[in-house]
Amino acid sequence: MALAQTQALLARLFTDDDLRREFFEAPIAVATRFGLSMHDTQRLVGIDRREIEAFAQSLIGKRALYARRALPLTARALGDRFDALFRQAILGAARDATNRSDAAALTAFLDRRVARCELEPPWVADLVRFELAFIDAGRSGAALFFRAFDFDVASLAHALARGEEFSAVRRRTFGVWARPPRGRLRWRLFKP
Repeated sequence: MALAQTQALLARLFTDDDLRREFFEAPIAVATRFGLSMHDTQRLVGIDRREIEAFAQSLIGKRALYARRALPLTARALGDRFDALFRQAILGAARDATNRSDAAALTAFLDRRVARCELEPPWVADLVRFELAFIDAGRSGAALFFRAFDFDVASLAHALARGEEFSAVRRRTFGVWARPPRGRLRWRLFKP
């Protein structure tokens, strides 16, 4: 059995909804595309679709849990909607499935939904970009980047972290994150 090709196909089946659907509709065509022999393909055709789907869903649930930990304020702001929105955000082509790529996918998804007025509150797009900035800044090495926000995101984050009531104020805010090589991260928000 061509182990590497089989592992590659199985990994994609567990993480790529479209490929999984395609595989169960035309397994020979998909397996051939991944370089599997007919013998190896016949072995995979017998896989139970329900078991594969259940395992794939458990992996998504685990990724959602990690995303909640990486974006705690966004998760708090979205409440019960977080997991469903996260699943929509990571649908489609397989990604590398890192915490950072999942957070970036959710950020892009929420940005699009807010821009099209399909999601409330509108400040949640700023909040998730604010939290993503800390994930980006947490990478190793030197860092220097800027972010622009439409709302007073610091006040939003502060109130959410404390569980306090707040009314979001639309106010242009700029953020700077900087860390010299082997130095400490510094960040600051500016309100012109």
